[in-house]
Amino acid sequence: MAKEGIVDLSETDQASSQNVTALPRRDADPPPTDQALPQNVTALPQHETEPEEPPPPLAGDEIPAMPERVLSEKLSEAELMLAHAAETGQDLNQAVVATITAARDAYARRAWTTDLTKQFWPAYSQLCASIKPVTGESLAACSGQGLANTLKRYRTGTLYLVFVILPLSVIMFINTSISNEISDRIKENNNAVVTLHDQLLNIQNGRAQNERDVVTALQQFSTSNRSLYGLASLLNYFVLHAERDPLADVDKRQALQLPVPLVDTANVGFDKIKIYQDIRTYAKDVQQMNLVIYGAITAYFLPILYALLGACAYALRSLSQQIVARTYTPTYAEFARIIIAVIAGLVVGLFNNFTQGISLSPLAVAFLVGYAVEIFFSFLDAFLETLKKVRS
Repeated sequence: MAKEGIVDLSETDQASSQNVTALPRRDADPPPTDQALPQNVTALPQHETEPEEPPPPLAGDEIPAMPERVLSEKLSEAELMLAHAAETGQDLNQAVVATITAARDAYARRAWTTDLTKQFWPAYSQLCASIKPVTGESLAACSGQGLANTLKRYRTGTLYLVFVILPLSVIMFINTSISNEISDRIKENNNAVVTLHDQLLNIQNGRAQNERDVVTALQQFSTSNRSLYGLASLLNYFVLHAERDPLADVDKRQALQLPVPLVDTANVGFDKIKIYQDIRTYAKDVQQMNLVIYGAITAYFLPILYALLGACAYALRSLSQQIVARTYTPTYAEFARIIIAVIAGLVVGLFNNFTQGISLSPLAVAFLVGYAVEIFFSFLDAFLETLKKVRS
């Protein structure tokens, strides 16, 4: 029965007779339990009801005490810290360098062990302490694309703010200058009208001593009247001609200049005074309309923009310092500072005593508050303490 389980290969190849492979025995003829299988015989696996015990893990198959992603990240940061320490002339412990190098090599060969984990972390800790305040995270951030994107965002935001603030500031400056000039011109003309009216009455009643002086005063009044009308019309452009021009339907040359020759000085003078009253009303209405629109922009919109500009200036300054020191790390605090700057710029105008003892414009205060939001919080805390004392 045993010979039936052997395949005779002598007819095929005599040279390979030594490598004869034994086929499995029949179920009717089980091999004796006290005899070993031949050396060149391959046995079938045992029945499924007898599971094999897994072999013990090798040293290189031990699972690290941390996720593989974290381990790879920390090893990369360790290499960056080693390079930074060498570039800056730090005195490195050779044992630390050897441990980190061995750890990196073991990780690359997939031969990480628990014992290597116990050696890696103390070496990593010593390396971090030797290059403080620089960290592996900051070195990775400074050499990555995230820092370039952050700088690009702040640079773009600053340019947009400048492109919005600069035209608005120029417009507000021109608007304020014209409005102040209109106020001064109206004040001068009001005083001139009182004197001129009395002189014209004297001429009309035949009591004028020197009519030539009255004509000179009337000429100066007409010149000032034309200037006032020009300023009011220019200011009306800023509100898109919201106010109606009182001289739109008349001959402006005839209304604003003295007739030549000047025959009836008294009647011409009284006509110029009436025209001045219409121009004065027109100028005041335009002035009030500009005050409403541009006053709101100055009080609420521009302070927010200047506060944002101050926050961008602080961020760029802080980033430049951190880049030089290699201590930059991305954080959500940057975005939070922008939000705080918006809030501070919005409400800083509500506190009249915020700049007590300091001569600064509201827009300058908004810029400083955006640049150093800590000042704003210090003021709020002091104000709250004052309220607590008052209530108590």
